Amino acid sequence: MPARVPAVWFVDDDEDDRLFVRSAFEDIGPAVTVLTLNNGEQLLAELKDSGGLPKLILLDLNMPGLNGFELLRQLRSTPSFTQIPVVIFTTSSNELDRQKSLTAGANGFLTKPTTYDDLSRMAQSLSQQWVLTATA
Repeated sequence: MPARVPAVWFVDDDEDDRLFVRSAFEDIGPAVTVLTLNNGEQLLAELKDSGGLPKLILLDLNMPGLNGFELLRQLRSTPSFTQIPVVIFTTSSNELDRQKSLTAGANGFLTKPTTYDDLSRMAQSLSQQWVLTATA
């Protein structure tokens, strides 16, 4: 039986954020699988090499190299990736960042919560909104 492609791909240069997000999604019953990536270059390579596409990409804005805006533009200009839902997941609560993200093609914009309980609720909400749990 082939391995399932993780439902959520989370791109963030902060190791703690990657750990917390993975944990929050894995706590959902049934668990949502998460692939964590350090930067935009890793995401693009994984998308090209993967045998499947994610159900959702969570994308940080502030990363070295390709930032979230640049990466989002690349995803939206690549025909095979245009339909992948992308939600910006950032520390920014700036309305200009939100507008710029949505204009560039993001499907949503979320400010990172400050507590694990809030993150867990956000993961549950995203799971329901984007139907992330595997069905048998």
